[in-house]
Amino acid sequence: MIKTSIIIPCYQRVSQTLKTIELIFASKGLNQHFQAEVIIADSSPDHQLKKALAEKFANKIIYTRPQKPGIATNKNQGAKVAQNPILIFCDSDMEVEPNTILNTINALKKYPTAAALTGQVIWRSGPKDGQLDRPRPEDRMMTIEGITYTEAIYSRYIATYKQVFWEVGGYDEEVFNMRGEGSDLSVRFWRDGYPLVFDKNIIVHHVHETEGGIIRGVSHPEWGIAKDLLILAYKYDIDDESKNFVNTVAANFEKFGKEGYYRIIEGIKNNYDFIATVKPIIDQQKKQMKAIFDFKFLEIFSQKELFNQCISQAKHRLAKIRKEVFYE
Repeated sequence: MIKTSIIIPCYQRVSQTLKTIELIFASKGLNQHFQAEVIIADSSPDHQLKKALAEKFANKIIYTRPQKPGIATNKNQGAKVAQNPILIFCDSDMEVEPNTILNTINALKKYPTAAALTGQVIWRSGPKDGQLDRPRPEDRMMTIEGITYTEAIYSRYIATYKQVFWEVGGYDEEVFNMRGEGSDLSVRFWRDGYPLVFDKNIIVHHVHETEGGIIRGVSHPEWGIAKDLLILAYKYDIDDESKNFVNTVAANFEKFGKEGYYRIIEGIKNNYDFIATVKPIIDQQKKQMKAIFDFKFLEIFSQKELFNQCISQAKHRLAKIRKEVFYE
């Protein structure tokens, strides 16, 4: 039986987290086609969530805490205690459908070049109820031989192999601990020769009307986006000859009209201290980078020669892992 570890990073959100877990335990195929340990990685400043989890689920879950709060540290902490070879990261404001987990495992097994994958993320409740959260129009995908590759997976819901996750370094706890962790991890997957795949049969719901969360309800989310894009452009030396990075900036800021230029500057200004603090860290990271493929963020498909090389080698690179996981 295939073994998975489902990691839910948490911060204060109580009622929605309980529902998220309930839906996972109600998944089709659980303890028939696959086994799953559910790991709650909690950095809440109080014990309200821990108490609620103990009362409702007792010993059915694994509870752990990182040494410091943060989205990246939560996820890494969950991966550290995970005992199984497949990791599924599911945010605490996500709701799976009955066949989401089973479809995820089947997709990993089906696609020999997929090192990590995700699916459709659909808004539940709120002003965009029923609409796609991800993928968005600016998210580029390419289908080759029946496999749809994607340039980035923006967290929310992602499945991968534990061995590959740690080989690429896990989530960046120093630079992208509070947001942007999925963007950074995605480019490192590709640079190490591990493709990202999208499967439309995997469906999860992003709950809009819910409480808590470490970054939910911030007054100016575009400030954080401006900061992240600046850091990613610097870390991966983006030249953007194909203009895809430009298109991504536009997708996030053109809705503000002419004021969008100001919002970008304002975001960088309000995050200046953080940017200045992490620059030496990024400089050190850049010195230690030993990527197999020199992909730029959001430019994977534009670097056609590297992309084709990566895809052609991925099946071989993943073969041993897949044999151990799927008993092939």
